[in-house]
Amino acid sequence: MTGEFSRRSFLKYTALTAVAVAGSSLLTGCSGYAPVQTTVPSSNTVLKVVSTLEQVTYDKKTNITSFRLVVKNGRKNALEVTKANFAVKADSYLADQNDKLQVTNPDGLYHQVKNGETVTYNVLAKDLNMLTNGPVTLTFYPDLQYSEFNANWKLTADVLEPEESGPSTT
Repeated sequence: MTGEFSRRSFLKYTALTAVAVAGSSLLTGCSGYAPVQTTVPSSNTVLKVVSTLEQVTYDKKTNITSFRLVVKNGRKNALEVTKANFAVKADSYLADQNDKLQVTNPDGLYHQVKNGETVTYNVLAKDLNMLTNGPVTLTFYPDLQYSEFNANWKLTADVLEPEESGPSTT
């Protein structure tokens, strides 16, 4: 072998390299960014949107667990935030079933969060007792187009603040 490549050998090895690169990208794939917090209050920053879970409460009388989430938009474009941007899951519980999830905010739910603006959302999960159904995961999707990028809070009963004066038991 003289150390020279023929045109045919060059094309063959170039094609082989291209196949190897394509194959390796199939194996690794693209994963999103989904940080998980376990305390209250705590913040996540995803896609330049800072979301802070300020409070979690359980009302024993109505059997509703509520989450107060503050969203600050650091992106140039406005965020369209609706009920679809939130999810609550627990053992044998999914808030989307039977319309168990409600999201409210003082300015109305279909409010666009503009650059630099901060909005507080109250996420209510009906028929969810965080003391017995835990751990509970609250997920906020800042941009539904990129649902693999989300902010999560996986919470156990010890972070719960009961709305009653005494300890909440069921």
